[in-house]
Amino acid sequence: MKRRAFPYQRVARLWRNGRTIREIAERINYLDQGRDDGDECHTLRSFLMRMHRGWRDKDGKLVKLPYRASRAVVRAAKLRASD
Repeated sequence: MKRRAFPYQRVARLWRNGRTIREIAERINYLDQGRDDGDECHTLRSFLMRMHRGWRDKDGKLVKLPYRASRAVVRAAKLRASD
């Protein structure tokens, strides 16, 4: 089975337009149906986490997906996750 290329540009555009994680997953066909824990958007959320850290675009430039929450909220969430 061949791996699909992840549509970084399309996800970034949908994110910028204010789409929810569920809407983006449906649009790019990345819903994890049949998961034991019922989390259908797990794969997309994993990619979003990586995209917040940054990815290389087609020109080789580092691009970071902006957070939608304030910096204080993001910082608090990271601290809570590391505990």
